[in-house]
Amino acid sequence: EPRSTLEHTGRTTDISMAGVFVQTERPPAPGTRLVLTLVSPTAWEPLSIPVEVRWVSDGSKGRTRGFGAHFEGLGTTQAAALYELLQASAYVEVR
Repeated sequence: EPRSTLEHTGRTTDISMAGVFVQTERPPAPGTRLVLTLVSPTAWEPLSIPVEVRWVSDGSKGRTRGFGAHFEGLGTTQAAALYELLQASAYVEVR
């Protein structure tokens, strides 16, 4: 079965080594598996990571519209690149 490629733009507002919240007007349904591509001014190349959508915020009650996703199957190279991206963006405390 052919796979379709749909691109949607969002903004990460909370990110860790385990997952991410993506602010977007059209969040996918919980359980959706997709590839999230992170683009950062501190990274040489975009980082593509498979994720599973765990929960969705519809924007009601003053909440931000978007979705929370868990990183799935991070390889060693992806994990190292994500860690470096977080460190460069001051999301990870360096000791």
